[in-house]
Amino acid sequence: MELKQEKQTYEMPHLLTYYECDETGHPSMSMLLSMISMASDEHSMALGMGIEKVQATGGTWVVSGYEGQLAEQQPVFGETIILGTRAVAYNRFFAVREFWITDKEHNIEYARIKAIFVFMNLKTRKMESIPAALIELFHSPVVKRIPRLKRPQKLNENAPIVEKDYRVRYFDLDANHHVNNARYFDWLLDPLGRDFLKAHRLKKFNLQYLQEVRDGEKIDSKVNKLIEGQRTTRHQISSDNQIDAIAEIEWY
Repeated sequence: MELKQEKQTYEMPHLLTYYECDETGHPSMSMLLSMISMASDEHSMALGMGIEKVQATGGTWVVSGYEGQLAEQQPVFGETIILGTRAVAYNRFFAVREFWITDKEHNIEYARIKAIFVFMNLKTRKMESIPAALIELFHSPVVKRIPRLKRPQKLNENAPIVEKDYRVRYFDLDANHHVNNARYFDWLLDPLGRDFLKAHRLKKFNLQYLQEVRDGEKIDSKVNKLIEGQRTTRHQISSDNQIDAIAEIEWY
């Protein structure tokens, strides 16, 4: 097993456990996002930039959006996979990371995902310029314009909709004191139901976070029903009459 571990690029092995998988035996989307987040954290810590040093600046990294695609063939629990990440580019307010998941020999690419990161003040909960000390270690290029992710199409309110409510729990929060980014995918997909999720596999997705969901809030997850002949669903999470996240997903 060969791993790249450099300033800009970092790879690590990961044994896929049963609790990271759904009943199909493949990793769930929320766990996939958790795994690539772990790779990002490991990359930062390898360069001496753990969460304590980041939060000592008064802020933290937050993902504003994801764009990705998954192969039809996915790993199964008990398999050792490689989690990889690369610090692609950054400017004053945004940083781009690329992630990949492969088999341990790099022969099969299971997933390729891009993410846009911003830096959020922990007290004001607002975006700030990225401290140079937190980003320069990664040796990624400085650019004037960050490549944008594809924006998801909004929910079609005139088409059939499936809707479910959820309550944000203490255990949905992470060390940054906000709802874990991966948790949104559970809320986005759950209204589709067990039968749909067992019969379909995610192919491409675009997810954009618009507002922060807070502890104790009641959220509403809506999804347009998949019409026969179509392969794309549109999703929306909202709370207190404001839209918090939107997503567009294409299925195998």
